[in-house]
Amino acid sequence: MFGDKWVPRDTFKPGFVDREEDVYRVTEELYELQESRKQLWDPSSSSYYRLTIPFSPHMFGSGKTTFCVNYLELIRRFSETSIASFASNSSKKEFLDKLKTSTLLYVDLRDLEPTEPKEKRLKWALYYLLYRSACSQVGLSFMRPQDVYKQIPLYPEFLLPELRKILGISSEQFLLVAFDEIGALDESYGSFDLERTQDGEVFPYKDFFRILWELCLEDNLFFIVVGKSEGLRIKNSAAFGPRVLLHFISLSPLNSSSIVEFLEKSHLKVQTQSRVCDILCSYSFSVNELAEALLEYTDGVPGLLTRAVNMLLNFVQTRGQSFGSKDECLSCMNEDSFQRICAEPFIQPISTSDEDKKTEFGILLMMALFHIPFKVYDALNSGYYLFDAVNEMGLYRYPIEQDTFQVLIPKVFAGNFEYLSSRSLLEKILLGSLKLEPVDCFFSSKCRVFEGIVAIRLILMLSSKVRNEFRELLFQLSAIFKEMKLPIREPSPLGYMRSVGVSESTSESNKKRKTYETNEWNKIIHEALYFDKVYIPEDTNSRSPDIIFKLQSPVDSKVLIVGVACKGRWNSERIGWSDIIEEAEKFLVPIYDQVLSNAPVKSHCMLIVVSTKLAFNVLRELGDQSRCYSSGMSIESESFTIPSNCELVILCERDVEMLIDKEILNGLERAFSSTDRPLFGDFGPDLLRRVRHSFLSWQ
Repeated sequence: MFGDKWVPRDTFKPGFVDREEDVYRVTEELYELQESRKQLWDPSSSSYYRLTIPFSPHMFGSGKTTFCVNYLELIRRFSETSIASFASNSSKKEFLDKLKTSTLLYVDLRDLEPTEPKEKRLKWALYYLLYRSACSQVGLSFMRPQDVYKQIPLYPEFLLPELRKILGISSEQFLLVAFDEIGALDESYGSFDLERTQDGEVFPYKDFFRILWELCLEDNLFFIVVGKSEGLRIKNSAAFGPRVLLHFISLSPLNSSSIVEFLEKSHLKVQTQSRVCDILCSYSFSVNELAEALLEYTDGVPGLLTRAVNMLLNFVQTRGQSFGSKDECLSCMNEDSFQRICAEPFIQPISTSDEDKKTEFGILLMMALFHIPFKVYDALNSGYYLFDAVNEMGLYRYPIEQDTFQVLIPKVFAGNFEYLSSRSLLEKILLGSLKLEPVDCFFSSKCRVFEGIVAIRLILMLSSKVRNEFRELLFQLSAIFKEMKLPIREPSPLGYMRSVGVSESTSESNKKRKTYETNEWNKIIHEALYFDKVYIPEDTNSRSPDIIFKLQSPVDSKVLIVGVACKGRWNSERIGWSDIIEEAEKFLVPIYDQVLSNAPVKSHCMLIVVSTKLAFNVLRELGDQSRCYSSGMSIESESFTIPSNCELVILCERDVEMLIDKEILNGLERAFSSTDRPLFGDFGPDLLRRVRHSFLSWQ
């Protein structure tokens, strides 16, 4: 037991937040459904008809039911504002006008049960549930199944007029039926006579969606299917019969302004009707700061947010004092017991996963850290298993565009998984990185992904207890490195962190990159000397170097600050000696002047230049051999002398391939092409799997 400090008691009534982005997306999909309906009557059409819209993610607490029940109200509320832009032509305007006058029938599949006289027949049970739900929604009493069966034959053309009559709507009005808790079908194997395969397996979803397909032959009828389900897999062929294709829509996580609205609209369940934000915030702690703190730990996932707010409310009410600052609030949410209890309902699928799932989880961790999206195409095939993996692990998907998602792993998740003994060092590093802060600097940038892979691989190779080629290379090149007597101690904890400094957008040209100011260098190196962190500057092409980390000797107090300059990348412009010298001056000179010149002899600094493209004169000078310039050495005619206790290492192409792995380099080049902000369309599971396998090989 964790005691009474953190308990998830349900103490407040959450306010409904106006989720405009989701409203717009669902409205677009319903319009496409209406436009595609003619495919149902065209026997020659080979196109799929998007029959249903199951909301995803299927994890607990994503707001599926709340959004579904309030959808038509939101349509009417936003029809003159954010949704107004949807009605860009007469056809869409007509559709929107009809949608505003439509009726929603809510059906809870947990109430589905076998009915007489056709016991164990799913179709009749579903028809009766539709009838009963319609009666309940308008406050009418309903007949027994046997009596309804005599009046309503098992055909859509008889059922739908009866439903419209009960609900009081005409045949010209839209009827939107929302089936909630589809996961109830997972438990219905013995309740109904379901169609069986040759192997004797049953797939309740196949039968269920076949029934909906028949109903959709009727005009002005739409279905939305929502709920948590382990069996609803996008590559489950049994659920995708002819002309039946499920189209998945992810509800967006809440942003900071939406969380503010959530906190201001939510009230305690007691009669005082006190607002949540008034109880949690003191005069010196604003609602905006509270929203930022909650967003940082929950990523805006509604279920996590609600649970976290409940726990904070119970804590504040128990001690009788509101939070006085954002730091105090973050400190509470950073406690292990808070994170464990908050994430309890979510972490079971991953903590008990098998080896295959652990591999998938490792890939998802990399995708979350580097913000690599994945696609779910209508032409579904076995290659797109990541959607299923996210589903089954209870993780949240952030919709970037239609059928393109990004996996979110909130801090409260990372905090729980980080300490599982079964996790590899790689996964602990990735989880530690995700826990520190959202690494926005990785988003949609080939340079960020490349630099992140370089950083992780360097740390794993240098901390490995197994001798490897790269470490042997540094032993041969560097006198300082040889003195370190590696292997270094295991990097625990080790994480990525945005570097200090004001964000400044600059040209992609490496020659226009700037360095840090004196106070910034002092802060960077001071932190690097005392903490096991990897620093990666915030901007893609603005600062030097690209990576900074610390190596500590396990046998004495020697410290080596390592900077890594990932020059060239896949830019068409090759780099020359002047670029290398400029990079060295940006890093080695200020560190020596401001830190090393006043530090004990035990502190050293090294810059490693990693390039995928070097100028011909550099390649010729290196002679396919990496080069190291130590303290006091000058480089060619550039009149640059390496400062004391410093070294400059330039890796040739062959050794860069040894560091990164040639096939991974080739894969990254294919995926990223020539632009700095790629679509990641070719950054597929196979490449990620190879990167992960490459990482694990050094443990």
